[in-house]
Amino acid sequence: MTRTFNFLLAAICCSSILFGSQATAQYTLTVESSTPAVAAGTTYRFYVDMTDATDRFSAIFGNDQSPLSINTPEGAFNSSFNASWSASGINPAFLGFFPEMADDTYATVGLDSPAVAPAADPSLVEDASQPITPFFLTNGATSLLSNTLTGASYYVLNTASNGLPDADLRVLVLQVTTTGSISGTLNYQVFPLGVGADQVQISMDFDGAGTFGGDVAGPACGCTDATACNYDDTATYDDGSCAVNDECGVCGGSGIPEGDCDCDGNVLDECGTCGGSGIPEGDCDCDGNVLDECGTCGGSGIPEGDCDCDGNVLDECGTCGGSGIPEGDCDCDGNVLDECGTCGGSGIPEGDCDCDGNVLDECGTCGGSGIPEGDCDCDGNVLDECGVCGGSGIPEG
Repeated sequence: MTRTFNFLLAAICCSSILFGSQATAQYTLTVESSTPAVAAGTTYRFYVDMTDATDRFSAIFGNDQSPLSINTPEGAFNSSFNASWSASGINPAFLGFFPEMADDTYATVGLDSPAVAPAADPSLVEDASQPITPFFLTNGATSLLSNTLTGASYYVLNTASNGLPDADLRVLVLQVTTTGSISGTLNYQVFPLGVGADQVQISMDFDGAGTFGGDVAGPACGCTDATACNYDDTATYDDGSCAVNDECGVCGGSGIPEGDCDCDGNVLDECGTCGGSGIPEGDCDCDGNVLDECGTCGGSGIPEGDCDCDGNVLDECGTCGGSGIPEGDCDCDGNVLDECGTCGGSGIPEGDCDCDGNVLDECGTCGGSGIPEGDCDCDGNVLDECGVCGGSGIPEG
């Protein structure tokens, strides 16, 4: 638990440093002196001054980065009637019998007697090789020091009511009675307005009574990785902020945003060109082709010998993709052969007997020359001596 608490104090140092001198000016340390009730010397009471009634005091701490020290060369008074390192051992019911208990040297957070809920007695963590409790238990103790890696701290949780300031906006954190001088350094943590995430840690040097300022506790925080793009050569504590350049050269950036194709915010056009304007007007694709007469992008148009884009050719009637002269017709105009074999003809003219312009003779022969000369009829007969056509002449006898 000791190492865990000390690590947490170190881990939050960077957010505390952000408050800088403003935090120091706000959360000063006031040391008041008074005459002890019984013991010799002077009683010093240490108060952390708050600025708001909702501010909460959290802890007194010390470690190798922020040493905690109290020096009392003439010795600190510790009553044998308080067996605790804190005010939890000072029972008000016993003060009438043992008034020197009121002069005891003790650690505290807002209490001068045992806690009553919702207040809570402070908890303690300390390095076993350098404990701080002997200063509060040994009469005549001359010093307290915590400067190891593990360190030490006494603290209350953010829910304890004694972490809140009193009516004078301050929190009692320490009492020391000594016959000589007192000096040292207190490191403490405060939650402004009670918000733990906004904690500040302050280091206050003090010497005797008075109101003291100091510096923000803890080392300089930043990126300590020399290979990082935000390396800070002044940082002594790595705050986890180290970053690398993204593909756009931005330190700690997230690279090319989803949907973009480069670091300038461009997107791919329809041709797959980053930041391009797409297919040029008049073109039909990204290769500079245009539509041919058949509507084919980059095509060569109607093939030679074809009459259209569907692969058809001209038929005998000159129709593209046609089937030619219909069966029964004699030409492309829908005509048929007449009786004379003429395409679209009107046949044998009226009065003619055939397609050659002939007419019927007197014998009914088409194109004939009629009754031959000397004949008397179309059957080849002649007139007999009696003048009868085809007759046998004067009968015998």
